[in-house]
Amino acid sequence: MNPLAERIRSVRTSPRSTAVIADRRTTVGADGLIDAAEELRDALVAAAGVPQPLVAVALPLSTDAVVALVAAILGDLSVCFVDPSAPEERRRSLVQALHPDVVLDASGIRAVESSSAREGAGAGSGAGYVAMSSGSTGGGPKGVLSAWAGIDEFVPHGAAALDLDASSVWAEVSHLSYDLAMTNLLIALAAGASVQVSSSLGDRLRPLGFCARVAATHLRLAPRFIDLAVNERAGAAPRSLRVWGSGGDRLSVTDAQRVYGLGVATVVNTYGTSETIGFASAARFDAGDGLPSAHGAVGIGRGVVGAWRTSLVDEEMLGIESPHLPAGYLFGAPNGEFPRWDGADRVLTGDIGAKVGAELFCLGRAGRRVKRSASFVDLDALDAEVKQAFGLAVFTAATPAGELVSLVEAPDARLDDLRRRLPTLLRPDSLPDTLVPVPQLPRLGNGKIDQAAAQLLAEAAG
Repeated sequence: MNPLAERIRSVRTSPRSTAVIADRRTTVGADGLIDAAEELRDALVAAAGVPQPLVAVALPLSTDAVVALVAAILGDLSVCFVDPSAPEERRRSLVQALHPDVVLDASGIRAVESSSAREGAGAGSGAGYVAMSSGSTGGGPKGVLSAWAGIDEFVPHGAAALDLDASSVWAEVSHLSYDLAMTNLLIALAAGASVQVSSSLGDRLRPLGFCARVAATHLRLAPRFIDLAVNERAGAAPRSLRVWGSGGDRLSVTDAQRVYGLGVATVVNTYGTSETIGFASAARFDAGDGLPSAHGAVGIGRGVVGAWRTSLVDEEMLGIESPHLPAGYLFGAPNGEFPRWDGADRVLTGDIGAKVGAELFCLGRAGRRVKRSASFVDLDALDAEVKQAFGLAVFTAATPAGELVSLVEAPDARLDDLRRRLPTLLRPDSLPDTLVPVPQLPRLGNGKIDQAAAQLLAEAAG
């Protein structure tokens, strides 16, 4: 049995454990979780016909999905979660790249033909959780396996950073195909906390109401979801809610202050990628604290979470080092994309960073930062400013000729007003040269902008 399985079995079978796994329809008690997971583990192994299969789980976020995760851990299996609500083409491409031995979905368990393309992939890593790239940086899907043993090493440090223990209740509305949702659930399960999950669109749109309903103490929402919380009724934030993690997204001072305004007492800004097993840096800020910032971004901590170390590489790129990093990509080739490995124990994240004193800051992606007129323009920050000021979804790209082209999800009639007002919002060197109206920006199955497709569209328009 791997050490993470031993840890989860220990905390979940303790006589003092009162933790539950619940969704809107089903509740699994502390004693029932292990029994249900062991039964499912046996069924998966029997269907696959091999002792340690790679399992693709295509279930919505639910108690069944959490039981499947625990089954993989207890059985020392490898598992990858695929969001069943994603477009069929996206799901098909992920499964084709994954080459699983068995698939678990709403119809049950079915074996698939194993592929020799996967044999030996990640050799030496052991079984674990496979995260698949979103594909937003271009190229085909690729996976990275984080071994259960490495995750076990991370759990106590991640739980300490989030102040998460057996008295906590974690609320999760993001599907387990999202790497940080997986990180959070793994920490909560291994820390003995209760877990409340929901795949309901209503709960995603009203996260604070969901937390109040299930008496949650912990929640993670990306900065792009802060608007949803702000739009909820005043006073909806449960008084016990104390964690709001960004997961490596660039968290602005403005966003952090808006969170405090909701009644949330503590913001924990975490930093890391799926290629690092969990977050590798974290900063905790209580309401009323001064928020250290660099270029408008809140700090990500001092770059230490257990054996994981975040540091600046070549003075501006953020890199993460640990003896527990995965060995590399399992499927497909990174083709120079970020993240990429720079030696066995370090991964370059592709994020631009800064350091002020002992505090680190994540300033955004390297690939979305361009130089114009002797200064840098952060295209993601530019798009965020336009969205905040005008309520419009925008994707700005730099063309090979050096022009900035902004695709705007709006009718032609809105563009005249946008052209007139943008000079009052943006500095001259960051003003788009061309505004192009589009009925809808190209998006991936997870809702993110398909940056590769949007880049091609912008170049053609430019």
